[in-house]
Amino acid sequence: MFSIARPQRRLKLATFAALAATAGALAISGAIQASADDLGPFTCTDRSGGTAPAPGDIRASELTAIRVAHHNGYDRLVFEFAPSSAVPQYQLTRQGSTFIRDASGQPVTLEGSAGIRAVLHNSEIASGVPSDLKPRLPEIREVANIGNFERVVSYGIGLKTAACFRVLELSGPARLVIDVQTPPDVTASAAPAATTSAAPSTAATASAVPSDLAATGHPASAGQPAGMPIAPILLGLLAVTAGLTIAGLRRFARK
Repeated sequence: MFSIARPQRRLKLATFAALAATAGALAISGAIQASADDLGPFTCTDRSGGTAPAPGDIRASELTAIRVAHHNGYDRLVFEFAPSSAVPQYQLTRQGSTFIRDASGQPVTLEGSAGIRAVLHNSEIASGVPSDLKPRLPEIREVANIGNFERVVSYGIGLKTAACFRVLELSGPARLVIDVQTPPDVTASAAPAATTSAAPSTAATASAVPSDLAATGHPASAGQPAGMPIAPILLGLLAVTAGLTIAGLRRFARK
């Protein structure tokens, strides 16, 4: 009786482990897909948001990096702040391609025929952040600092057309993300000058890599190719884990 029941028990344990691994893989794959796709709609209206400083808090949100990249259906601009900072209060205003500098009042025209003025309150710019990027993506043509006066930081975003956009506020670190809508069939290869800028810098070069900005607002790590898929790697790891689990269960069943 025991010799018949033991193989059946091993079979049930192995089947259970395989089903659990499959369910876990599907759940993780679904979560990755949802994080990349559930970004909200594009709108053609001005936007505002951010976090006001607490009473008595005199610290400013420090802007530490600016990244720009193209994705299928949109160009993404990321303003990243220091780890101890929050996304400051901001206003995003649609306008033409000619901006007025703070506080000189001088006009400056950016590439494109339209633009978005981004004003960050209670903010300051860290050393090394580029003042002018020209990624020349399908929609985002230029991003230039047009104001840094009394903790009010302003950037002009030069657009090819008056495209709609959406806004995301991310944490860990704090990031303000602006996605400008492009035709869905436009790819990064359609913008041959996407990796060039008027003043080449490390930030400008790295920002043109699409990587995993769609889900996280971060570029891929230095050792990871930009197009490396995440889901197949996780599925492979789950398969290995399931195999080790089954082997352990079989060894336990023999005892």
